[in-house]
Amino acid sequence: MSIPAILVVDDEYNTRMGVSYTLQQWGGDKVEIVVAENGLQALNMLHEREYDLLITDIRMPLMTGIKLLETLREEKNEVAAILLTGFAEFEYAQQGLRLGAVDYLLKPVQQSELIQTAEKGLSIARLAKERRERLMKQHAGQLEHGALQEIEGSSGDERDSLSLHTSNEYVIKAVQYIEEHISDVLTIKEVAQQVHLNPSYFSVLFKEEAGLTFIDYVTQLRMKKAKELLKGSNLSLDAISEQIGLQTTSYFIRMFKKFESMTPKQYRDQVKMK
Repeated sequence: MSIPAILVVDDEYNTRMGVSYTLQQWGGDKVEIVVAENGLQALNMLHEREYDLLITDIRMPLMTGIKLLETLREEKNEVAAILLTGFAEFEYAQQGLRLGAVDYLLKPVQQSELIQTAEKGLSIARLAKERRERLMKQHAGQLEHGALQEIEGSSGDERDSLSLHTSNEYVIKAVQYIEEHISDVLTIKEVAQQVHLNPSYFSVLFKEEAGLTFIDYVTQLRMKKAKELLKGSNLSLDAISEQIGLQTTSYFIRMFKKFESMTPKQYRDQVKMK
């Protein structure tokens, strides 16, 4: 198994070398530390290979840390990132968080804070990687069980929208909580409290990371779970409705028909005929 790789980007030599030295002393031979002098050089390096964690200054010539992160997200690169800044302005932290940054640190960087935040970033990167691998296995399993036509057809958008490739700590935790409590009545306020964010800010963050609203994500996940239960069990519609967190069977039937253009019974009968 390969060791985690961290890319440190800063145009200031002393900061760049100080951060990389601290991390190397902390990680020893269990972590690989690579450095870049500016955002443009870092972008080219990120095109050449994968890194588990990006630690980048915000203000740099040629390409700022924010622009670097924006470009990576546009390219669907969800590398975990930590921002370094000498400017104690919330707008930088907010902009970085919206781009999926794990955290930000003020210069001069304190060694203990750097190590603690790097550990946090690598942990999030590992969880995101495990989640991606788990989703890939799930999709492979669906293909093996004869669901190819369904995946390529109407549920293709569902598959893509529910496969969240994000390194954002808050969204990862929120999605885990949603999946574990899908049989409950879930509200955005409740989930935001679980990840310690303001509901309004969490709503914006979730939409930007997931590509769909919190309500749409929960609803699509419930319909996905319903289809799995309709295919893989003999549970009644009442029981399935309860297991996916919907209060009434009539509402479940109405929502399922809206998403699949057929009733749950018709869907189950269709699956049995294949």
